[in-house]
Amino acid sequence: MFHTIFYEPIYNLIVLTLTYVPLHDIGTTIVLVTLFVKLLLLPLNLSTLRSQYIMKRIEGEMNELKKKHKDNPQEATRHMMELYKREKVNPFGSLFTALIQIPVFFALYFVFSRGLHADPASIYSFVHFPAELHTRAFGLFDVTQKNIFIALLAGLSSYMLARRQTASMVSGKKPEEETMQDQFAKSMRLQLLYVLPIIIAFSGSILPSALGLYWLTSNVVSFLQDVYIKRKLAHLQTV
Repeated sequence: MFHTIFYEPIYNLIVLTLTYVPLHDIGTTIVLVTLFVKLLLLPLNLSTLRSQYIMKRIEGEMNELKKKHKDNPQEATRHMMELYKREKVNPFGSLFTALIQIPVFFALYFVFSRGLHADPASIYSFVHFPAELHTRAFGLFDVTQKNIFIALLAGLSSYMLARRQTASMVSGKKPEEETMQDQFAKSMRLQLLYVLPIIIAFSGSILPSALGLYWLTSNVVSFLQDVYIKRKLAHLQTV
């Protein structure tokens, strides 16, 4: 199922794009494929960011519900579910958006882990593998090999993206005033800011640099996308 749903579409998209890009450049191909994947996920990202804005706006109401029904957690949960339904938000939307990108990453890994090659069993009938294949991206590095510079850029871009996306997790409260939810958010922010970029940089240094280039492109696009979407949805903070 993974092979049919994820590997084959990604593989064929890469081969098809590679056929038409100038000089059959694999670096340009990876960037374009990443942009295409991000475009497909744009509705999900838009919905996720909308939910985050509204969740921030109704945070006070949620805290009041927790206090009011502190002796009856089930009743508190029921009221919060009604609040989510009224505001048309999905508190688990961001998790789904993150999870759906995992198989895309693994599909890219399997495409490049053994070097991009003709795969007659997976290629679609209307797609033709190029007669000449160059695996050097932009004429600078081989995407089937490791590249520490690309890995470091992927890690740095992950840090910059996480720094922007987690800015709203800063509560501004004194340590003694923080709730368990505030402490959890602080812990999550620290992991996204420091642990995840290190993992990405390390992984990028031992995996084919095609994956590091995908991470780097995805992070840059996500950063710009976040700037644009948040400006478009800023009115939700005060609705």
